[in-house]
Amino acid sequence: MVDGIPSFILTSFAYGTGPYLRTTEWALAVADLLQQKHQIIVPLVYGEKQRSIMREALGLRMNEIILDETYGKLLAPLFYGKETYATYLERWVSTVDVQSQLIKKHLETTYGKNIVVELHRSPRFAIGIAPAYALTFGWQSDILAQAKGNPDMAIPETLLEQAICKFQQIESSFPTTFTTDPGTFSHMSSFQSSMLNAQCVPPTIPPPHPSTRSHAPGIYVTVTGIPGLERLFDDALRLGMTIYTNDPKAIPGSKMALPDVIGNPAIRLHFARSGWSSVWLSMLTETPFVAAPWDPYDDPEIYFNNQCVETLGIGTVYRGQSLHALLAECEEQKGAMRQMKEVLQKKYGSLDGTNMAAEKITASIT
Repeated sequence: MVDGIPSFILTSFAYGTGPYLRTTEWALAVADLLQQKHQIIVPLVYGEKQRSIMREALGLRMNEIILDETYGKLLAPLFYGKETYATYLERWVSTVDVQSQLIKKHLETTYGKNIVVELHRSPRFAIGIAPAYALTFGWQSDILAQAKGNPDMAIPETLLEQAICKFQQIESSFPTTFTTDPGTFSHMSSFQSSMLNAQCVPPTIPPPHPSTRSHAPGIYVTVTGIPGLERLFDDALRLGMTIYTNDPKAIPGSKMALPDVIGNPAIRLHFARSGWSSVWLSMLTETPFVAAPWDPYDDPEIYFNNQCVETLGIGTVYRGQSLHALLAECEEQKGAMRQMKEVLQKKYGSLDGTNMAAEKITASIT
């Protein structure tokens, strides 16, 4: 609230659990630095499950957050769900223009001109109500451009070309952008992004607190927030150790544990789809990371993420290896993770990209 007038920070994000948590944390960091009371507008896309996860993660700071159900319903058609990625992309191309206008109308009608800043993580649309900032680990236009001509991708070339054009229009509309290090194309030394002016920041996830509670030795499985891909985690059951997970319903016989247990010495491996929240959490806690195998019908980002973590040495793609073989790689992976953290600390002076991006934003608007 500024001079008695309510003020808001608007957020948007891509599909999954990590994106809405990371974006809300980013917005709260910006609000703290602005030193004025702002409410954070977060689209409620995943219903009560999203509400519950956010309460668990953010605690009392939920008082600063507006979970907007209408905004969530308008954003949901732009999200990937229980379908092939090609089917999703075709729907996104055909609906993004209409949904963007509906979202803008709703936000302007509901919050007036009191939105002071927009924060978009891996943006799927642009509206331009207020000064807007975008942050991602890999721009969608770049990811889809790299997918063109790749025989492993089950996406028609003409559809890729249409989507690339639309994403380039959206992504280029943001005057200030950030790209994380490491990110989707960090393993490609010759890669040149179309977003030439993006500022690099370290991982945008809060530095984890050490976990010292006593646990039986086991692995942790992060079940993706994107529905329909839980089958990828069936492979984890073959590893033969106690399985801890954030969603026991998805893995029969597993034990419930929040992701903050990943840094516990009892957790020998972290098994997950290679979204960056999962990769960064493993890297920062030096917990060896095992990526779910690539599915040709999945998001192309995951294909490149799998390549990235293996090339950088901070992860292994599961291809049916024995538990013994995976554990044999642990110390080597831990060493690569430790070295990467040292490089990032020296390069940026911090491992906290969330606050770094927030500081750059508030410096530009105050």
